[in-house]
Amino acid sequence: MDLIASLLGGLGLFLAGVRGLGAQLQQLAGRRLRLAVARATRGGISAALTGMALGALTQSSNAVTFVAASMVQAGVMPLQRALPVVAWCNLGTVVLVLAAALDLQLVALWLLGCTGCALAFGRDGGGRWKPMLGPLFQLGLLFLGLAILKSGAAPLRDASVVQDVMALADHALLPPFAVGIGLSLIAQSSTTVTILAIALSDVGVLDGGQAGMAVCGASLGSGLSVMLLAGGLHGAARRLATFQALFKALGAVLLAVPLVVWRLVPAMPDPFAAPGPLVAIDLPHQLGLLFVALQLLPALLLLPAYPWLPRLLERLSPATREEALARPKYLYDQALENAPTALDLVGREQARLLGRLPGLLDPVREEGRPPELSRAALASTSAAVERAVAAFLQEVLARGCPREELERAVALENLNGLLTALRETASELAAGLEAALCREAEDPVRALAPPLAEALHLLLSELAEAALSGDPADATMLAELAADRSDMMDGLRRRISRASAGMPPDGLNLLFRVTAQFERAVWLIRRSALLLSSAKDESQARAPAPLRAEEGAAPVHLPG
Repeated sequence: MDLIASLLGGLGLFLAGVRGLGAQLQQLAGRRLRLAVARATRGGISAALTGMALGALTQSSNAVTFVAASMVQAGVMPLQRALPVVAWCNLGTVVLVLAAALDLQLVALWLLGCTGCALAFGRDGGGRWKPMLGPLFQLGLLFLGLAILKSGAAPLRDASVVQDVMALADHALLPPFAVGIGLSLIAQSSTTVTILAIALSDVGVLDGGQAGMAVCGASLGSGLSVMLLAGGLHGAARRLATFQALFKALGAVLLAVPLVVWRLVPAMPDPFAAPGPLVAIDLPHQLGLLFVALQLLPALLLLPAYPWLPRLLERLSPATREEALARPKYLYDQALENAPTALDLVGREQARLLGRLPGLLDPVREEGRPPELSRAALASTSAAVERAVAAFLQEVLARGCPREELERAVALENLNGLLTALRETASELAAGLEAALCREAEDPVRALAPPLAEALHLLLSELAEAALSGDPADATMLAELAADRSDMMDGLRRRISRASAGMPPDGLNLLFRVTAQFERAVWLIRRSALLLSSAKDESQARAPAPLRAEEGAAPVHLPG
């Protein structure tokens, strides 16, 4: 019982420390860090160094992969720049493995004692050191659990049952390889499995070859876990997860095959035993170096392949239509150097977004065509572009927008917020109108649905046309057309309520919901039209006369 208690207690502390350390460190990866990563990955060397730093910070290559995937999906970082970040973040995770190869029981006690007392008595420098005290405390738990696990597993080496099992296995390599894959899939971390393999080999439960195969299996299992977790991703984000899985598989194959050859060919020296090539180093450090090689060799071998890797990954995970719609069409980083050009591109991107809004109502119109995308997909892709536009405008303002363009930039920023509100309101109204169309044919709310859908579709179409035309007069006319409809909607609600005295409560709730949403949508359209008019007035007031005369011409293609 003492043996089982030691093993379970050590394993519990170790796993709790691993999870806690990852959670504490990943809290540091906030918005500022993401923006810093986006700026720091503009060169190949800086991208590799950033990846190593993130791997060391989070101690989870999977976490870095999904953070990078979210940035790629949001358009913050292109796939080409994300590949070296993901490749080299694996090397940053070796810090914990190399540290675990040492006897760190005394270090664990010092870490737990100092950080625990500091947290308990509030000695955190007025809160300045608190973000670091938590990770250090979790690291102490990890090391203490590992020390207890090692001491608890030591008697297993002399246990008759373990000796019989090892004799029966005859130092087989396939079982520890398979166990490494399985444990890595469960723990979602090759680092965790590697440290456990080091602990078991240090007390003689596994020999060097078996522990090495367990480490290689853990690397392959980590890649498989990335693909399992990426099941809901599409497009560029899934391509990045595929790259990480292939990276892990490449490392596992490169080093597992030589281990098998060394074991099967008697003439080949065993690298983990005399007279092997690593005999001068003890077994825990040999396994630590094997883990380093698993991360380093694929990264070096893939260096020449980065120019054509995106094309290969695109074949493995083709781009979807939703991915294309979720990316800005006109925005590109170089335009930030010139504020007027950047604001012109924002105007085009917002006109593109406005052109999508009528499509939200197509399924509920009398003569509406079936939508090419679901309402949820259209709304989510538009939301992604809206976020990209907001970040682009913030960068324009942060770089020091000229005073003559400042009013226009603020108007476009406000318009972007109205776009979000208008998209959400139109989506909610479309859902309410769909519910109304599912009611009985004699229901007055059902009869109200088609006129509301047609009216709002017309107003949204006019708003998109006004944004495309660039004529302030069109926006001004639309603002007059979308005047306050509160009295009309209130009268409509009263008439339907009086005419249908026996209407059930759900019908009344639906009536008030769709009419209130229609009223809000019309108000948002009016506000958007007024902002379009002011933004266009500012743009034309500062444009040269020949440019204003040619505004009706076809738009010039811009990069991005």
